[in-house]
Amino acid sequence: MLFDHATLIAFVLATLAIYIAPGPDMAYIATNSMSRGATAGAWAAIGVTSGVWLQALAAAFGVSVIFKASPWAFELVRWAGVGYLCYLGVKLLRGEDEALVGREPPPLRPFAIWLKGLGINLLNPKISIFFLSFLPQFVDPARGEVFRQLITLSLGFSIGAVAWTLFQAVAFAKLGRMIAGHPRAQAWQRRITGSTLIGFAGMLAVSGVRR
Repeated sequence: MLFDHATLIAFVLATLAIYIAPGPDMAYIATNSMSRGATAGAWAAIGVTSGVWLQALAAAFGVSVIFKASPWAFELVRWAGVGYLCYLGVKLLRGEDEALVGREPPPLRPFAIWLKGLGINLLNPKISIFFLSFLPQFVDPARGEVFRQLITLSLGFSIGAVAWTLFQAVAFAKLGRMIAGHPRAQAWQRRITGSTLIGFAGMLAVSGVRR
């Protein structure tokens, strides 16, 4: 057995705490679910969790060590993420309220939603550093091959992330239906989400390189 029961319990509790923490991924799922329904929210969830899996896999393979070894590479990706979050936030803030002007929302484009979610996650290098620091805490070389343990933990974390984000998509879609008959509430939801994304961009901008 790769992990003892105490390690598995600690891993599950730690991942649950990480899942419920608010972040740009959650904000992106919320805005798609509330404005376009559970299907759009599900595509947003698949997008951000695709990024989670890739970053966890990169940590398992040691690729994300580059970010620790090269501050320049870290900063390049970090500022790209800042710009991307700002772009999404400003786009929400400047967009017209379809419900207020009597206009139908643009057609659903699953690939575009997925790609934006993937970008939000991959352009945050702190997630790579997080996985590089987080996963090894639950590895015991005495219990077998370290790489196998890291891959197993990465897969477990990613599966849990998929379940949690899909739950968010459904929950936020229900909330969206509740305010569907209130255009002003929809407008404020969009403004709050846009401001939240810009806020996360600001947090990422001022955080700097932490080792």
